[in-house]
Amino acid sequence: MKPIIKKGSKLYSIAHLKCPHCQEGNLFSVSNAYDLKHMLNMPDYCPVCHEDFKVEPGFYSGALWVSYPIVIFILIPLALLQIFCFDIPFVLAFFISLLVMLVLQPLLMRYSRAIWINIFVSYEARS
Repeated sequence: MKPIIKKGSKLYSIAHLKCPHCQEGNLFSVSNAYDLKHMLNMPDYCPVCHEDFKVEPGFYSGALWVSYPIVIFILIPLALLQIFCFDIPFVLAFFISLLVMLVLQPLLMRYSRAIWINIFVSYEARS
């Protein structure tokens, strides 16, 4: 069976949280996003190709601009689904949505960083 997302694409690097340059090294030091103490710890360099993950000071603050539309894309349909399809009162839908977003936050932060670094670093097949 062929993989759906092929290695060499930016989507592969993002989906698997791999180095955008070699797509082999892990972007994060700890694989568990819910290890809250270490959820955003990244090595300074890729352990495989030595790509610099700390591009410049404050580089990953740009990931906030990526996470915002992702949150909106999840939050609005979730709230509308609760209110109009399940007839859940607005206040309860608000708190349910807040809880869902709180649970998803570690993953959203990681994927936002992965998207952000993939904007600036391109894949190069290793020879």
